[in-house]
Formats: sequence, C-alpha cells, structure tokens
Amino acid sequence: MAKQRKNSLPYSDKLGKLEGDVERFKREYLQMWWQTPTAFPELGNTYPETEQKTIETELFRFLDRTALKLDDYPDTKTEQKAWMEKFIAEVRDFGRKFLEMSDLYLDSVFQDDAVRSTRMFVDKAKTFDPTLQIEDLYQALRNAWIMNSLQMYLNLDVKYHDSLFAYSMIYPYMDNYLDDVSLSLEEKLVLIKKLRDGLEGWAFAPENRNEEKILQLIKMIESEYDRKKFPGVYQSLLAIFNAQLRSLTQQKGHTLPFEGDILDLSFEKGGTSVLADGYLVSGTLEEHQANFCFGFGAFLQLADDIQDLIVDQQNDHATIFSLPAGRYSLDNLANKLMNFIAETVDVKLDEQNSNAMSLKELILRNCTLLILEAIGKNKGCYSREYLNNMERHFPIRFSSLKKLQKKLRKKILGKRRHVIDLELAAAFLLTTTSRIISGK
Repeated sequence: MAKQRKNSLPYSDKLGKLEGDVERFKREYLQMWWQTPTAFPELGNTYPETEQKTIETELFRFLDRTALKLDDYPDTKTEQKAWMEKFIAEVRDFGRKFLEMSDLYLDSVFQDDAVRSTRMFVDKAKTFDPTLQIEDLYQALRNAWIMNSLQMYLNLDVKYHDSLFAYSMIYPYMDNYLDDVSLSLEEKLVLIKKLRDGLEGWAFAPENRNEEKILQLIKMIESEYDRKKFPGVYQSLLAIFNAQLRSLTQQKGHTLPFEGDILDLSFEKGGTSVLADGYLVSGTLEEHQANFCFGFGAFLQLADDIQDLIVDQQNDHATIFSLPAGRYSLDNLANKLMNFIAETVDVKLDEQNSNAMSLKELILRNCTLLILEAIGKNKGCYSREYLNNMERHFPIRFSSLKKLQKKLRKKILGKRRHVIDLELAAAFLLTTTSRIISGK
C-alpha cells in the first residue's frame, strides 16, 4: 500500500548521496566553463557555396516529394501499415544520402536502432494519449534520442523501454502547465508538490487529466525499477525535480544581470536532466558515468539556451545568452560554448568504452549543427564577419534556413488530417536530416 504524507515544502530532501554528487559535478563543470577559451573553435568541414546550393536543391526536392507522398496516404489500416513501412524506408534512405552528401556522421547501426526505438515510442504515445500534439511529441522524442545515445555510451542495446517513454513524457505534461502564464506560482506549486510526492513514493489523488497522466507515467517507472533495488533512479528524478523547481521560482519575474547565478542554475537543470536519463536506461551508474551524464546535460542545456534566446527574451527568461543578446555580440560566447562541448567530450568520455569514438563524433557533429543553426537563425546577435566564417561550416546557406523551415511547416507539419501517423512521418523527417531544417 502506498504511503501517505502531510504537505511540506516543495523541495525534496530525499536525494541521499546524489545531492552531494550533483553539487560536486556542478562545481567541476563550472570551473571547466570559466577556463574554456573563446577562440574560434575547430569546426572541421567547410562547404563551398556551390555545394551548399546543391544540398539545398536536394532538400527542397525531397520536401516536395514528401508532401506529394503524404497526400496519397491510404484509408485502410492494412494499407496504412504498408505505406508507412515504405515511406519510412524512403525517408531513411534520403537521410543517409543527405548525411553522405553533407559529409556528416551518423552511425548507420545507431540510426537503425534509434528509428526502431522511435517507432515504438510513438506507437506507445498514440495509445497513451491520442490528443498529444506534435510539438509535445517531438519534445519528448528529443529526450528519448538522448537516452538512446546514452544506451550507446553505456554499451547497452539501443532500444525502447517503458521507463525511457515515461521520463521523456513527464516533462512535456509538466512544462505545458508550468509555462501557462494564466496560472499563479501558488497554483503551479500545487501540481509540483504532487509530482514530488509521487516521485518520493507517496500517494496522491489526481484531480484532473494532466495529473492522472503524470501518475500513470510514474507508475510505469515503478513497474520497471524497484525503489529499494534502484534508489539512484528515484534520487536522480528528484534531483531534476529540485532543479526545475528552482528554475521556476527564479523565473517568476524580470531577472537582472548577476541577480541570480544563471549559469549555476542552467548547469544544474541540464546536468540533472541527463543524469536522470542515464539512471533510467541503466538503473545504476558508476561515478565516472554519472559525471559524464551530468556534463552532457550541462552543455545540452546551453545549446538549447542559444537556440531559444529570442523566445526566452520574450518570456522574460534569463539565460547567459538571452541577457546580452541585442546589446552585445555573442561571437565569443558561442565560441566558448563550442569549445566547452569539445573539451567536455574529449576529457570526460571514457576512451575505454567500445563506442567512445562513434559517440564522440555523434555528439560533436550534432551539437555543432544545433549551434550553427541557432547562429544562422539569429543573425542580428552576431558580427557579419563571424556569420560569414560560421556559414562556411554549415551544409546550407543561412539565408535558406527560413525558406526550408517554412516549407517544412507548410507542406509537412501542416498536414493534420491524417493525425499522428503523418506526425510520426514528420518526426522521422526531422531526426533523419539531423535537425538542419527542423527549427523549433
């Protein structure tokens, strides 16, 4: 029988040893950040403009072919299954061609395994919540793909399992609620306390559909990981819970520079998120594995922040990118981030791991693309010379980014009449092209 508890403060005090580990990891990576140089990073490949135009042409043609293909979606379930198998194969084949044409790296075995995991994830989502929006599904899938990469790092089979699904789905439900500007902080804390209770193993009675879904997801994790045998799983979930709560309370109004330790909070939130990913794919982690997971999450959080700097400004969310953007050039800050990622991966990724080199290349390539895309989307935040230098390392011209993203939204994501199967196709399209044309 589930335990019962009285109301208490929102923060959890049930992190055990992990609480000290989080603080230690955070201090270590903060020190690495401040020691990271702002010199122009080593980015490898360059693309002549003629080559960029060729790649753009292929992408535009692929989107046009995809739109026509989606218009022929069959009516019967049997035909739909065969259609989807063929369509996914075509998308995957183009993805490989695109990656080869762009001289980008994505291990084919990892890609195939991740595709199978993604399909199972979306099938589960269809039955778990048929009303799920494509934006929420994609947000959850992004975390699932991080968990797939951690399976590779930990020498585990890259595959779907229920805990991967449950953790990836919890925060879209939470974020939609916490981002609702019509709700007060006090109202949000009611749900937050219930989530804390559920993660700690206390019973709570859901009062609406959103709470019921969150409770179901927690039970999925409990069905896979016994609390007594795998305490780290639940301690890591409580660590990200505390970080999210801290973030919420610090973002409740306009934040002045140096009013709060923004970088500290970013590292804690990102680091604990991927630390929880690691525990949920493995059950237990050795200290060096937990350390790498934390660092992985820290730089992914900063990569998200540089992507979202305009939206964060509009929502009065303070990050190390949103505060100076529009006032100062972000050239050196973007350089520092890319150098920090390279240093973290180089120093912290276990070279004895059989997948180390493949994973290192996967992380560096994809994170570089994320950041270059962010630079190309927010040209006003960078110097002209810097933009020109960065554009040479991107497979398409920055000027084509918006055109490609507009066509993707209009011709692919706008086709809602076939509901989630077409949204599944769109998700494959986004991941196969390594997010170059995906936007956010």
